[in-house]
Amino acid sequence: MKRIIIFAIIVFLLVPTFSVANTKYSENDVLTGILKEFKGKFLEGEINIGGVILDEFISKEKIKEIGKEIKDELELIGEELDQNRGDLFLEGKYYLIEEIYEEGFNHLIIYGYSAEQNPVTIMLSSYFSPEINIGETTLFINVIKDEKNFNINGIIGSVENIFRSFGKTAEITTCVIGTVDGKLDYNYIEKYANNALKKFKGKVVEKYTDPMVTSYTVYTPYIENYIFSLEKRVNLNLAIRYNEYENQTYIWIGTPIITTGY
Repeated sequence: MKRIIIFAIIVFLLVPTFSVANTKYSENDVLTGILKEFKGKFLEGEINIGGVILDEFISKEKIKEIGKEIKDELELIGEELDQNRGDLFLEGKYYLIEEIYEEGFNHLIIYGYSAEQNPVTIMLSSYFSPEINIGETTLFINVIKDEKNFNINGIIGSVENIFRSFGKTAEITTCVIGTVDGKLDYNYIEKYANNALKKFKGKVVEKYTDPMVTSYTVYTPYIENYIFSLEKRVNLNLAIRYNEYENQTYIWIGTPIITTGY
């Protein structure tokens, strides 16, 4: 949940723009291709989709109704978990609902699994500010996908349809996470990062490195959406970090930025 809230804050701070992307490589090709250039093993993919769906505060009954419609649209499977029974939240057998209803604030979260056994989180929040007499309802969806099911087009299409039904557009961030055995030295990281970015015509806009992590902020013409950072276009984020407890180097490749912690 913490990752989703962080994502929600980031989305509202970004000003998305669009470009006409070169079609030689798809977004999936770029993200997974960079990992392959590093000779990394795919661990999982993460998709975060969200934004405002209604410019008003809605009731407890309405937020429950919308939540059920979205759960059905995304085809979450299993039965609702009765927390009083102490059942385990088993994959594909249950989904879990958490609710908060207070004056001026209604909040609904649904945790479950898709038919492909991918974890899905749906978060609906509705706020009302009496000081300025303004309400708003937001929807954020987080999907974790494994390698054999890493086809983001289906889930993105379904969620875009949900937002379209409210007359809104969704903000989307995608991240591929992989690993390489052992610790990569700085020269290795530089070599393979440069090779990978060169393959996809990536231009480094900003680079950060310290003893723990190396990060690149990049623009590539093969990804359609981009944002501005320091008045420059960016749409790709690459981060590399060593985990000494697992003796593995983790690699995150996200677009337009990485919204999960690394």
